[in-house]
Amino acid sequence: MIEKLDLDLIREVATRIRPYIVRTPLLRVERDGCDLLLKPESLQPTGAFKLRGAFSKMLRLPPDCPGVVAHSSGNHAQAVARAARVLGIPAVVVMPRNAPAIKKARARADGAEVIEVGPDSEERTVRARELVRERELVAVPPYDDVWVAAGQGTCGLELAEDAEELDRFYAPVSGGGLMAGCAVAVKALCPHTEIVGVEPVDADDTRRSLLEGKRCTIDPPSTIADGLRVRTPGELTFPVLQRHVSRIEVVSDEEMLDAMVFALEELRLVLEPSGAASLAVAMREGVGRCGVVLSGGNVGPVMLSEIIARTKQG
Repeated sequence: MIEKLDLDLIREVATRIRPYIVRTPLLRVERDGCDLLLKPESLQPTGAFKLRGAFSKMLRLPPDCPGVVAHSSGNHAQAVARAARVLGIPAVVVMPRNAPAIKKARARADGAEVIEVGPDSEERTVRARELVRERELVAVPPYDDVWVAAGQGTCGLELAEDAEELDRFYAPVSGGGLMAGCAVAVKALCPHTEIVGVEPVDADDTRRSLLEGKRCTIDPPSTIADGLRVRTPGELTFPVLQRHVSRIEVVSDEEMLDAMVFALEELRLVLEPSGAASLAVAMREGVGRCGVVLSGGNVGPVMLSEIIARTKQG
């Protein structure tokens, strides 16, 4: 079904979800000769791009839907909880016990039932499948779904429309929904753009998979980027990444923290590590006209205090 993922579908979804999401601005920053065109998805109502895919999927549910279930480290859970509240649908979200407290609290604030499991992404995947069977809930996948990927792709569509020309496009890669949708949209509108995915050093399952030519599974990552700890690329999204992604670059936790400091000091934006990953690599490479997705800004007070302390040290 992922073969349906094309520019026409992404545009169709963009029209459908328009009343429910924010068309985030394109921020233009010149740095060391590089023209950074930044898409701050941290400005979405739930603080991350995930709201796009959640509404794309859930607006297609039948009126008698008994409820939905999602598994997530945080941002997808918040998005599903918010979309469920807006659409009047019961929601259950499965989250790791070590997910940022702010993400769990916000999912609960939107009325979702939060079920906590261990830290491994596979644990929450299994528990969500059990809940589909036990309660007859409808699954809202975090990435491996054509409608979710098309929803996330509206971010790349907007960026490409506003930028008009791009030499490179940077976005973080976890399960691949964001990059799959965005890569399709960007390549359709800016065919000569180099598509660059970004992963943490110890969460490079997509980089390894692209090198091997097949989906690889890595050990549970320990990166501070909790949104990028998926261990295996999506079954449906991976072929799209194979077709469209030029390369994958890895980024260290220290580089993500430095990018968070830059965003706070220079852009007045609060980013979470996952949201700063692509910015870190774009700043490191610093060449040409670069579109960069800043995927989220849901960071807890402890980490935010660390970032503020780093700004004072500078």
